[in-house]
Amino acid sequence: MKTDIVFLEREIKNRKQQFGVEVYELMEQLEVNTGMPTSEKESKIRQSFDRARKDIAVIQAKIECKKEEVQVLDQQKNNKQPQVAYATAPNHPPILMESHPGDL
Repeated sequence: MKTDIVFLEREIKNRKQQFGVEVYELMEQLEVNTGMPTSEKESKIRQSFDRARKDIAVIQAKIECKKEEVQVLDQQKNNKQPQVAYATAPNHPPILMESHPGDL
């Protein structure tokens, strides 16, 4: 689980790097295309950012799920108690036993 989290965090870093490359290339193209209105150029950059933000949000949600799973597993591991068997005899209160009744 913890390894999965590390890989997902690396995926976020890679997506951010990819976004940087996309925006750089997009801005290069937009700089050459002087006939395009500024609002349209800004819109193209914004679309690229929105796609990256969405992708990163999905990965972050996966990380949060993994962290919750790790937390649950840790709690289960820390809360393990020795299993206790209960046996009853006719007309007697329950007897607490730490072994199987058949082992007596």
